[in-house]
Amino acid sequence: MPNPIVSVQKEGLYCAAGDFYIDPWRGVDRALITHGHADHARRGSAAYLCAEPGVGILKTRLGDVSVAGMPFGQTQRIGDALVSFHPAGHVLGSAQIRIEVAGEVWVVSGDYKCSENFVAEDTTCDGYEPVRCHTFISESTFGL
Repeated sequence: MPNPIVSVQKEGLYCAAGDFYIDPWRGVDRALITHGHADHARRGSAAYLCAEPGVGILKTRLGDVSVAGMPFGQTQRIGDALVSFHPAGHVLGSAQIRIEVAGEVWVVSGDYKCSENFVAEDTTCDGYEPVRCHTFISESTFGL
């Protein structure tokens, strides 16, 4: 099997190709954030990137920090990784993060909410969007 696109480090989930962390547990240089809840977005990182609807939430929660937002579906190159945010349907600004490196696609999601037939029933946020990938990493809050 080729090297994983995302690995677990002491700071959290790490993408070496882009030199960034996803929802890091400790302060890092570059943090990509799935959503603004405290178990996903923590203080201490130098720069934060999230889905555009979540920028205000992160700035309110984390204070005077460097936060940039990307529209859902827009792709940005970070190092050797192509990154995009896609709706997770959990709360305002919640996202799955799609990472593509050399044609391999991984998706990392924090919390998400799928409604029947993927139709958004919650008008407070964008509905869950299925994202095709080779590997899907999902949070499991109460899993072992």
